[in-house]
Amino acid sequence: LEALLPRVSKPVQYVGGELNAQTKDWDAADVRWALMYPDAYEVGLPNQGVQILYEVLNERADALAERCYAVWPDLEALMREHGVPAFTVDTHRPLGAFDVLGVSFSTELGYTNLLTALDLAGIPLHAAERDESHPVVIAGGHAAFNPEPIADFVDAAVLGDGEQIVGTITDVHLAWQADGSPGGRDELLLRLAKTGGVYVPRFYDVSYLPDGRLEAVTPNREGVPARIGKHTVMNLDEWPYPKTPLVPMAETVHERMSVEIFRGCTRGCRFGQAGMITRPVRERSIEGSGAMVTQGLCAS
Repeated sequence: LEALLPRVSKPVQYVGGELNAQTKDWDAADVRWALMYPDAYEVGLPNQGVQILYEVLNERADALAERCYAVWPDLEALMREHGVPAFTVDTHRPLGAFDVLGVSFSTELGYTNLLTALDLAGIPLHAAERDESHPVVIAGGHAAFNPEPIADFVDAAVLGDGEQIVGTITDVHLAWQADGSPGGRDELLLRLAKTGGVYVPRFYDVSYLPDGRLEAVTPNREGVPARIGKHTVMNLDEWPYPKTPLVPMAETVHERMSVEIFRGCTRGCRFGQAGMITRPVRERSIEGSGAMVTQGLCAS
């Protein structure tokens, strides 16, 4: 990859090494996450969702997380020409080497960027064609709240807040590994589905009305819940992340340190993600917000 960077615009967005970035010992981690924001670095790096999960996972001794963003067309063309797979910015490791590929969708425009990344990584686009050698592809974020448009391409989807469920997914993966990985990929996905908080499309039959509207989503595997739970962190003060915000190498769309003071929106506009998807409104205490401001400034 490094040999290609002088030939593309803004190569600094692909090199990693930002202030507060983390690179952990690969061999010391049992579950390895690649966290993708499916848009350009300048849009994806400030995203707090990815930064929060990056810290939460890297605080665990048994896991590691690295970041990935969409590449611009100039680098994509060179990667295809030279056989360079999709990579993480932290260590330039190929996405296909990770156990889990977590993708955070803020908008539906990221769907096709995920397909491009999977294609570049050599990971089959369709979940049904993947085996134990491929990462488990899990979608999250606001635009994964209705996961049906991408159900053929992701192994699983998570609804709502991610801070707690990434720990549950990691624990399930660890237990499956400790048992000797019985039943392969299918058994791992079944264990995730049985938690009640992870939607695994292959375990559901979906039917539609003549006009294209959704008619029913019915489990086709025993032990799989009929309804998937949405994850809601009720006490934000218990999750003061990111504690050490990433400082970008290149100019980004949010050129500042951000602190989330509340989650959700009191207005509840039908078109608003924050008002509809992220309800109920939860506020961080003024003490908690102040501590995050102080901590973030000291760390950056």
